[in-house]
Amino acid sequence: MTKAIVFIAAFFFYGNLFASQVDTLLVYSKAMNKQVKNVVITPNSYTEKGEAYAVVYLLHGAGGDYKAWLGKAPDIKTYADLYNIINVCPDGGKTSWYFDSPVDSSMKYETYISRELVTEVDKAYNTSADKKAGLSRAIVWAVTVHCTWPLSIRIFGVQRQA
Repeated sequence: MTKAIVFIAAFFFYGNLFASQVDTLLVYSKAMNKQVKNVVITPNSYTEKGEAYAVVYLLHGAGGDYKAWLGKAPDIKTYADLYNIINVCPDGGKTSWYFDSPVDSSMKYETYISRELVTEVDKAYNTSADKKAGLSRAIVWAVTVHCTWPLSIRIFGVQRQA
């Protein structure tokens, strides 16, 4: 029995030593005049020097928040290790649809994600300038941002509700 407990404890300790790192990155948005929380998942191989890492921005759906992907798709932590990428899960407000609101200055999420967040992630992490992708449930947002800010995030995917 003692050997089994030691084995289980060693397994969990070893597994935690070599697993992706989940952090919360707090970014001040000048466009919205507020702090915004973002989950950043780095692979266990992450280093601040050396070859830069590709970044995938994962946008939550309406009603969600920056932690939504961790709850709905916990395997994204594994994918960071498997594909050697950095995953970023920004908060986009409950119903912003990731656009800049023409009537509410606290809802400028298009500018925040396309400009401010990408810049801050690039400053805080060892990222590749030309290897950025996004996954959103909103195809309109993906197309609009790609057309408006083409150098910000290069590739977009759209997740369909199952």
